[in-house]
Amino acid sequence: MKNLIILLISILIVSSCGGGGGSSSSGGSGNPISPTAPSFNSFTASSDLVVINSDVTLSWSTSNANTCTRGGDWSGTSSTSGSSSINLTELRSYTFSLTCSGASGTQDATSSVSVNVEADPNGSIGYEIYNEEKDSYCKTPNNDSSDYWIDNFDTNLINPDIYSFQQGFGFFDNNGTIIQGWGNNEEQYYTSDSPNAAKNYNPETNSTENAFIKDGKLVIQAIYNTTNPFEDPYCINRDCNYVADYTSARIITSSSSNKTGLSVGIDTETTACFKVPAGTGFWPAIWFLPDGFIEGNKSWPRDGEMDIMEARGRIPQTIGSAVHWGPPRELYSVDAQVPLAVNFQDTFHSLTFKRVENAIEVYLDTMTEPFYEINSSSNRIMDDYWPFNESFYLIMNVAIGGDFDSGRLDSSAMCGNEQCTNLSNPSNGRFEIDYIEVKSID
Repeated sequence: MKNLIILLISILIVSSCGGGGGSSSSGGSGNPISPTAPSFNSFTASSDLVVINSDVTLSWSTSNANTCTRGGDWSGTSSTSGSSSINLTELRSYTFSLTCSGASGTQDATSSVSVNVEADPNGSIGYEIYNEEKDSYCKTPNNDSSDYWIDNFDTNLINPDIYSFQQGFGFFDNNGTIIQGWGNNEEQYYTSDSPNAAKNYNPETNSTENAFIKDGKLVIQAIYNTTNPFEDPYCINRDCNYVADYTSARIITSSSSNKTGLSVGIDTETTACFKVPAGTGFWPAIWFLPDGFIEGNKSWPRDGEMDIMEARGRIPQTIGSAVHWGPPRELYSVDAQVPLAVNFQDTFHSLTFKRVENAIEVYLDTMTEPFYEINSSSNRIMDDYWPFNESFYLIMNVAIGGDFDSGRLDSSAMCGNEQCTNLSNPSNGRFEIDYIEVKSID
């Protein structure tokens, strides 16, 4: 009897240990409970638009976060919830980000806010030109030079002797490998006037749905192909199946392909009058690359790039100008801004790109002082290499997405399919160029 009692007690002890695969406080042989990943309850700025030299207050709140790190236009560590006041002293768009981590093994959470800084119209020299409400603040073209060229797009023809359509979704490197996204992770396919690479090509006007002249303006229009993605003509009868959700146009004035083209050297002023499309993901630009680049006689970035203007579609009052050169790749860029009431999306503005030997200046609208300038004696110029005394050709395009705005993209801002030629708001999603003027400095 005594032995039976001992045996029963032993059985009870073994059963209570859960050794048969049952649950326990440590999970037994089941899955352990993972810590909850951190998340943002909120991350806001007191305003997304402030006048220069003003303060903005950032406020944030997180859950399940132990540490936070600042990024973008602020740095250092941060509390997991709180606020901070920052004085903004530059005319540009600021981006503030927070990356927060939780317990060991949990995924980081990141959030960001953007704040745009505009000039004080009451205290900024030159900004008095915006006191009068206008549809266009562009500099008036003036044929006062011995060497003068202008295209004010007063006919329906995109001049085939001057302009070419650059086609594709990328370029080939020196090894013959295609670099998709044009090296910037862009998402558009540039259509052309070739029969299998156009969207509704019109031979009488040398235009497509992505590029045409309307009401005296050159229009470059990105299209979101929601129902019928555009099939890359390079893939026809080839072992690939690339299709593009977005199409656009890239128009150049290179003299390659037996065209007259348009080549611009030093001692010139190039003026572009334009209005940019509104919407996150639009990346319109007017810029230069060196003659001989397409033929392979010049290389990027060594032989230079000059950007008259480029814009982010989500930021209405800011455009940028820049030059690139190398190696190593160097970038010098400055933003130009106007008061929000006369932004680059609702009104036409002009930039004048002035080039003389060893120096560049850029002027906004009718202002008499450049907002941007650089010369060969700048301490940013590497190895005394200044490629900008050579001749360059012009490029006009609209990219979609890409690194310029950190991959931000909202396709709802774009016209889609048949809507593009019959918009209730015709200027929506369109990059419009009123004129391009090139003249010598006599």
